[in-house]
Amino acid sequence: MRTVRIRKGLVLLLMLVLAFAFYSLLGRLNPNLIVFINTFSMAVLLAAIIYGEIEGAVMGTVAGLLADAFSDGVFGLSGLSLTITGFLAGWFAQKINLNSLGKRSVMLFFFSLFQLLLWVVLYNFIFKNSLLYSRPGLYLQPVITAIITSLLAGLLRPVKKAVD
Repeated sequence: MRTVRIRKGLVLLLMLVLAFAFYSLLGRLNPNLIVFINTFSMAVLLAAIIYGEIEGAVMGTVAGLLADAFSDGVFGLSGLSLTITGFLAGWFAQKINLNSLGKRSVMLFFFSLFQLLLWVVLYNFIFKNSLLYSRPGLYLQPVITAIITSLLAGLLRPVKKAVD
């Protein structure tokens, strides 16, 4: 039983390392791509819909704090929004059959949108200014995140079965 937890932990760690690597690569290619593609949110949503709410919340905390370490905002803001999103997405994923690409994409879109709105509201509450006017690329982030994450989740289903 203990080996399953270690393997699952290694898969989650690998997802986090890949999210960080792609975040760094996107930043080097074009810093504007980071606004469109939120790799940390993708890792959290993947962990949540594949493994459940606890893994989604833990991944949200770790990925959010890692994302905050590379931002110039308040430390913990992404951690809080990704933790809540990871837990809720994992909880709903256990209640809904997400085997079809359409259902999975719609659910991931709504949770990606929820995470972005929660982050923007918290940011606005702390700094008293809105990012939605200064960064219009944020409007596309939930769509792009949902499409990429939904496709990756379909590819990672066999990995989950091999780990379990």
